[in-house]
Amino acid sequence: MARARNIKPGLYKNENLAECSVWARFIFPGLWMLADREGRLEDRPKRIKGELLAYDSVDVDPLLDELASFGFIVRYEVDGNRFIQILKFAEHQAPHSTEKDSVFPDQEGYVTVHERSKNGGITGKSKCVRYGEPVDNVNPRNEQVNPPNHNALIPDSLIPDSLIPDSLIPDSPITSITPDGVIVASDADNEKMAGPKKPECPHQQIIALYHEILPQCPRVRDWTPARATQLRARWNEKPERQTLAYWRKFFEYVATCDFLVGRAGQRPFFADLEWMTKAQNFAKIREERYEGRGAA
Repeated sequence: MARARNIKPGLYKNENLAECSVWARFIFPGLWMLADREGRLEDRPKRIKGELLAYDSVDVDPLLDELASFGFIVRYEVDGNRFIQILKFAEHQAPHSTEKDSVFPDQEGYVTVHERSKNGGITGKSKCVRYGEPVDNVNPRNEQVNPPNHNALIPDSLIPDSLIPDSLIPDSPITSITPDGVIVASDADNEKMAGPKKPECPHQQIIALYHEILPQCPRVRDWTPARATQLRARWNEKPERQTLAYWRKFFEYVATCDFLVGRAGQRPFFADLEWMTKAQNFAKIREERYEGRGAA
């Protein structure tokens, strides 16, 4: 069930978000509305597409990978079930006190259960239980969580549609509220959402290294937005990949893999840069899956 959430103008000035494709930028605020009070939702790309892009022929899965690569979300698995955590969600959203508890676990496999008053509002106390276990089984770590109860500032009956204006949250300056209910606040919060700015991906320099070290592989003639997004995602996944020295070593390793450079089999295969930077293929190369597959 979609929920009302806050959106601030600074979102559109976020430099890291600007590095993402337009479709990834479009669905990001939509994920807030699909997420529960902890900023979590099921990682089900087809269902997410049905909710956010019902009238468009767009694959959501790579868009989620893109947002994850830039540090906006985390995709993870607990007990064979896949989930999404929107990072820094709690810093920018203040769900209504009567909004239901999350039924989805955090990355450690725990679910937060809040103590409730008679009218269903959060009292300020909560406990953690293992995902899939009865609520009475308190987290063995004895972790007691006591979040601030911003909703106690006004009666629950005066808070519409599970949305608390930022004016009720300490240290969240507000400029105005438009007639249609859009909250206009400072840009600072949204600019913090992506964390430290990452070095920009030097596409052309990486392409030049690819051509230099793997001249036998297909040349790049058209660097499309989809290909750029794919390479940028691999660049942003880990800090150690954010240097040209890393990519030189990567291409030099590929050059030693007979199967990837046309030296194996009766019908030689030549991996191109687009193929190498697909998430699944990139992982297989790094896992040395193509070593020892020499010519027959």
